[in-house]
Amino acid sequence: MPREKKLELGAINITMHPHSPIKYVELFKEVKNLRNIQHIHSDKYGMLTSVNYLDKKKGETSPITGDLYRFTNIKVDGQWFNIDTYDKAEEEELGEVKIPKNLKPNSSRFSYLFFPEDHLLFYECYYDGNKLGPTNATKLVDRLFNQQEINDKYGKIEVTHVPCVDALSKALGMKKLEKLDLHITRPNPDDQSDAERKFLKRMNKLKVAEQKQEYKAIPGESIELDEELKTLTNIAAKNGEVSAKGKDELSKPVFYSTSKHPWIDKLYYDPNVESPFDMFVLKAMEVKDEILSWFKRPG
Repeated sequence: MPREKKLELGAINITMHPHSPIKYVELFKEVKNLRNIQHIHSDKYGMLTSVNYLDKKKGETSPITGDLYRFTNIKVDGQWFNIDTYDKAEEEELGEVKIPKNLKPNSSRFSYLFFPEDHLLFYECYYDGNKLGPTNATKLVDRLFNQQEINDKYGKIEVTHVPCVDALSKALGMKKLEKLDLHITRPNPDDQSDAERKFLKRMNKLKVAEQKQEYKAIPGESIELDEELKTLTNIAAKNGEVSAKGKDELSKPVFYSTSKHPWIDKLYYDPNVESPFDMFVLKAMEVKDEILSWFKRPG
């Protein structure tokens, strides 16, 4: 019996102002055309290498797809070590080192699927034994889309990993919610409830790009979320960060942050009969609307 392989995917919300589906596609193409590599962590770097319509027949109404590559960026002019002599490499030895600048070792490829109308990006966070975790994926996307050349043309691009909604609900429902911190960047108005559109309108009127709010419970009490605060929490979860502190049923301290609980889903496929990319696309299509609905719920 063939052994199934695992594939995991995550989701990142990308917003800019002003925006439109076509403008988002232009943004991706611009990032690709810059051909810049961005630092992820340690000696790991990455870049976006391709932008294609998933369904060419649909043209601009189609989602776009492509690849994110991660690789090791070797500092050729750094200090080299000779494992035979247990000493630093000599000049004559380094003369034998010839690594073309356009070749990068230890590379891993991760597909992405972006929905321009919903500005939601799905990416493979585990594929073929390689992992691009949520923190590193968010960091890479943020740095790729906030290069100076991009910001000069499109303004600041907000990048937020979609959090696990179950973990968020559980945190907000803790026995004693003592502190709630919301960090909100401007959401796009087209996919929001009336209350959220009203909130965005006020941010635009005040010319505010981001907003931070802190709520502390009366000593001995627990914060009770009304509809307005639930709406703000939903906006922050999708466009920023939500942090909560309090105590559980046993009076033990509890701390929660959406940045620490990213949404990740997994699937298994038979490589002999199923294409991993096709399975990735099918899964993203399947969960997209559900994810978008999470942040429109009253609570």
